[in-house]
Amino acid sequence: MGGGGGRLALAFVGGCLLASWLPSLPGPAVLLSLAAVAGILCAFSVTRLPAVFLLGALWFLGSAQWQLDQQWPDARAGEEATVVGTITALPQRSGQSVQFTLAVDGEASPQGLPERIRVRWYRPFRRLEPGSRWRMNLRLTPPAGRDNPGGFDYERYLLARRIGAMGRVRGRPELLAEGPGGHWLDKQRQRVSDILQSETVDQDVAALKRALGVADRSGMRPELSELLRQTGTAHLLAISGLHIGMVAGLAGLLAGWLCAPLALFAARADRRRIGMAVGLAIALGYAGLAGFTLPTQRALVMLAVLAIALLGRRAVAPGRALLLALLAVLLFDPLSPLSMGFWLSFAAVAVLLLAFAWRPSRPGQWLTGLVRAQVVLMIGLLPLNVGLFGQWVPGAFLANLVAIPLMGLVVLPALLLDVVTILAGFPASPAGAIAGGGLGILLGFLEWVHGLSIAHVPLAGGSKWALLSAAAGAVWLIAPPGWPARGLGAVLLLPLLWPARAALEPDELEAWFLDVGNGLAVVVRSADEVLLYDTGPGDGEGGDAISGILPDARRRLDLGSVDRVVVSHDHRGHSGGLASVVDADMLVYGSGIENARPCVAGEAWRSGPWRFRFLHPSVALPDLGGNSSCVLHVTGPGGSLLLTGGIDADVEARLVAEWGGPPSDVLQLPAGGHRDGSSAAFLSAVAPDVAVASVARHDRFGRVHDETRGRLASREINRVTTGRCGAVRIRLRPGVPVQFESMATRSQRFWKPRRGCP
Repeated sequence: MGGGGGRLALAFVGGCLLASWLPSLPGPAVLLSLAAVAGILCAFSVTRLPAVFLLGALWFLGSAQWQLDQQWPDARAGEEATVVGTITALPQRSGQSVQFTLAVDGEASPQGLPERIRVRWYRPFRRLEPGSRWRMNLRLTPPAGRDNPGGFDYERYLLARRIGAMGRVRGRPELLAEGPGGHWLDKQRQRVSDILQSETVDQDVAALKRALGVADRSGMRPELSELLRQTGTAHLLAISGLHIGMVAGLAGLLAGWLCAPLALFAARADRRRIGMAVGLAIALGYAGLAGFTLPTQRALVMLAVLAIALLGRRAVAPGRALLLALLAVLLFDPLSPLSMGFWLSFAAVAVLLLAFAWRPSRPGQWLTGLVRAQVVLMIGLLPLNVGLFGQWVPGAFLANLVAIPLMGLVVLPALLLDVVTILAGFPASPAGAIAGGGLGILLGFLEWVHGLSIAHVPLAGGSKWALLSAAAGAVWLIAPPGWPARGLGAVLLLPLLWPARAALEPDELEAWFLDVGNGLAVVVRSADEVLLYDTGPGDGEGGDAISGILPDARRRLDLGSVDRVVVSHDHRGHSGGLASVVDADMLVYGSGIENARPCVAGEAWRSGPWRFRFLHPSVALPDLGGNSSCVLHVTGPGGSLLLTGGIDADVEARLVAEWGGPPSDVLQLPAGGHRDGSSAAFLSAVAPDVAVASVARHDRFGRVHDETRGRLASREINRVTTGRCGAVRIRLRPGVPVQFESMATRSQRFWKPRRGCP
């Protein structure tokens, strides 16, 4: 790729990447106009570079708009359709349900269905295999996910994988055919995964074997994933470019060594070329076992570029190889920038190239080079780690210093040899035991690193300007030798490592209605304490939503620890996450909740100038389910908040009679806006400015009910739902109206619905 070609490729790539950060997509007319402008600019050599930049942006924008147009519409959420399709990739088991991607057969299915559907099947009656063809009745909804501060963006994940709908199996599906030959590779991946699981005693070691061998992460426990994340070794979990490079390098060295005697018989034999060809072939096979994920695609393209250059006896700059890999990935999959792995994968290679491409290699100093590489990666990827994951992991330096050599020299070679014997149908080999032993040592070492006080530092993140400043500072620190004023880079990192805390004033109150689906979880924070009202849906034993949402929200919002928990009543949508959030230091109130202090009408406490008071239930009231909910009223100098749990009109009438409503600026709609609650008399007495409904985006009961919506609209009460708008933030301050906003507009992205969201 010449200098002119390199500039054009860089312009195209830049257009794609910048377009992926747009908060909204331009309409079809704008896209067509921009395409016409790009075509005109391409005709002139002077404007060809901006034209290619514009074409890159249009390549992403057009692909994104096309995929969004294929999604199942909101207006048809909940409809059922009989779908014929083929299971692709590996099904993922979670508890008693299995999730898989179904490639829809457009000819045998109704018109208007998306090409790919993410399906959940509860208690399937038989084993699901890749390539098997099914006819099943599905309840379809548009792609949707929970949207919380610092949380995983599932909608972006689905869009990047071109999933157009989500479906739940209804009735009894019909198996039409076993997997055809076209899905042979995925079937072999599943067979290898099953054998690795059955031959390994330790659950965590087996999960790592499956993840490293065939990119099957379904066996990962949340605790193991958290251990890897908090020690900075999560990149070892996925089959990445690092693994591909290790495997290709070892295979190439071994092939070159074995082929050395050929020089005695063929003078033109070049063992370096032979080693490169063998390494590339082995890397291709390993990438196939991984399902050709994005990092493996990048590594394969770079290896192919180096192999072609070596075979043609031409030198190629590492930066150009990286650019070509980036261009190839974007041309093949323009939506790949929506994946966090895309940014981490290419950023890691770019950081290493920036730091080492300008320095001459020194044979025999591999340990020094490994230490330097870990320091460079820790500094260079710091802005991404803080911006994407809200953490700084100093312990990653020590963890990777041991984990990478152990993985590359022991675990991966032994594991791949074990996989080859499985594919060949041979009995269990000692290689499996060696790989398992190495992974066991690795896990023990990571547990020790995790126990160090400086191993993991949660950070609240920071503003976009702090991230940009930190990115510039990281580049400044790892720049080539001779770069001036290198210490300035450390100064530019400070706003990210020590961000300004948005502490509440003593007379302020903040409430976050978390997006937990069909259930309720509200974090109420004053300057002195944090209260959690309800714990969201779950099974009460750790299988819940709040365990994955609350830690990220606390870190991103810098909330600190929870001091009090109020569980309105014993319902899985309100008390399901209690086991995951409660500890010995918390004061727990609840209605009908075991080992909880009962909430009694009239009981109150203060947090600074704010008074928290229970209005319901009374002492003598029997258990009435939702009507026994702990109703909590919070009042102070900046306004008032009323949390009602799951009461209906009967209790509402009692609240109006005994407490006069009571008048409140913010109201949590009882039971997610069910028709039996939010009565006209209650709404008139409370007279809120804002009513928040915590309910799933595509609720099967149709909440907020049309009658409730009408009553709210007739009184000009602002209504916000967490399912459509994501987590909702309420802020009460003296002398100003109620401030409320949602995640849909707080972090605007073109794949998020924003209609009617504050």
